Amino acid sequence: MGSFTNAVKEEILQLDYKNKKCCMFSMLYGFLFCAEKENDKYFIKTTNVEIADCFLRLCDILFKKKHLCYYNNGEISIESSLFRYFTIVEYKSNIFKCPDCEYHFLRSLFLIRGMVTDPNKSYLLELSFSSENKANELFSMLSDSSFKFKMRERQGKYVIYTKDSETVEDYLAVIGANNATFTVMNSKIIKDVRNRANRISNCDDANINKSLDASKKYINAINYLIKSDKISKLSEQLTETAYKRLEFPELNYTELGKKFNPVISKSGIFHRLEKIVEIYEETKKEE
Repeated sequence: MGSFTNAVKEEILQLDYKNKKCCMFSMLYGFLFCAEKENDKYFIKTTNVEIADCFLRLCDILFKKKHLCYYNNGEISIESSLFRYFTIVEYKSNIFKCPDCEYHFLRSLFLIRGMVTDPNKSYLLELSFSSENKANELFSMLSDSSFKFKMRERQGKYVIYTKDSETVEDYLAVIGANNATFTVMNSKIIKDVRNRANRISNCDDANINKSLDASKKYINAINYLIKSDKISKLSEQLTETAYKRLEFPELNYTELGKKFNPVISKSGIFHRLEKIVEIYEETKKEE
């Protein structure tokens, strides 16, 4: 559990957050949203030095050290005057200025409060808070954004969570954890193939795994093109082939060709799929 969570956090910490000023403010707001208060002292607990460094760099870039924040012994201490720049109740009108702002906000929330299980074992993503008000506010915001989260109280914490694989996938995608997103996608494909195998009495497990391995690179390429809205680069024939491959990941080239009308030959299917991979690789180079 922890290792996959750490891998996700390491991945998003590698992203360039020093771009649009409004997005940097939104990401900083996400950090401050996670702050706790005790005896008029504001602080964020984290043992991850890179996360603390990300927060301090944002403060430095946006406020030129006007508001003192420092990191010591697993705790970021925050000057209270920093909070007056952020209105929590009216976050959408005062903080989020462009479509990417909300994603940066969700990114820093995950860095401080997030946990996600290894999708090869189960699907679970959580954001936990000590404050019920903050949990309710965030839950309302996520619901408005069509995320399928639930909320519960557990051991004195208010936990916003989802066990829905698509919601886990979508959250990881919007915060920029692309490698983790593909891991979730691939785990779903593998599980779906295994479920199909259990329903088909004459289906041999070894053949399924062999077909799955052969189709994995195509499925990864197709999912990337769909998620990045580049699927329109494909011709009508290639688009049809792409969705057939996703629908029947366990079929070999000959079997997949029989799903078309008219039937397409084994070599025809192979060349179409290879062309899709070629377009995917070109798209990656352009980005």
